[in-house]
Amino acid sequence: MKASHIIPFFICFLCLQFIGCGTAMLSDESLARRSKAQFDQMKNKQSLSSNASHKKMVERIGKRIAGVAQVDLPGTEWEFVVFQKSEANAFAMPGGKVGVNSGLIELADGNEDEVAAVIGHEIAHVAMRHSNKRMSQALRIALGGVILDTAMRKKNSSDRMIAGGAYGVGTTLGMALPYSREQEREADQRGLFYSAMGGYDPRAAVTFWEKMLKKNKRKMPEYFSTHPNPDNRIKFLQSNMNQAYALYVEAKNARGETPNP
Repeated sequence: MKASHIIPFFICFLCLQFIGCGTAMLSDESLARRSKAQFDQMKNKQSLSSNASHKKMVERIGKRIAGVAQVDLPGTEWEFVVFQKSEANAFAMPGGKVGVNSGLIELADGNEDEVAAVIGHEIAHVAMRHSNKRMSQALRIALGGVILDTAMRKKNSSDRMIAGGAYGVGTTLGMALPYSREQEREADQRGLFYSAMGGYDPRAAVTFWEKMLKKNKRKMPEYFSTHPNPDNRIKFLQSNMNQAYALYVEAKNARGETPNP
């Protein structure tokens, strides 16, 4: 591609970097309403767990950790639902809607501290408005694509295709995926502290991810993933463990309970 053809491509990247990707552009109230409607649809269309003990455990853990997180996101109408799915996964939506798969609880062998580590992570996503920020970034990237297409309108179709392809790969690998991994690390750290402050042993986060690592032996290179490499994730959690454990001990003492040694 000629140098003159590359200029619009770099102009787009400069515009996107100037705008930034860490701010939320959308209305939290509007996203919460949309999420509630989507979550209600999921509950109607997908199988819900009939395991009473699993439902009570998730509700109990969720309410306790949400109580800790309220200082960061007051007034949130939290809801915790267990879906009957074998995949060991959980998710959170704006407005405090959290879903936990039965397969995740089974992988944790019903260990409340391990389940709390995951729920703390999901609550942290909500409290830090990560969904809003990701959608805002997607809008900026789409806007950059429009600007690029406009700047290239007088070029031939081949050059426009090359520029568009390069822009798509560049924004995905250089912006969207790294930003997603950054949010995962933020949620790992904040969620670790949330669960510890709720009185759950934060060291269970490491044992849970060790189980996940053993279960999912096929790894995708971190550079191409929305999530940190499991090994790096475990190391990151361990690097925050001293502070998290101190919060856990403080919380257990405040509750009149004996912390795990």
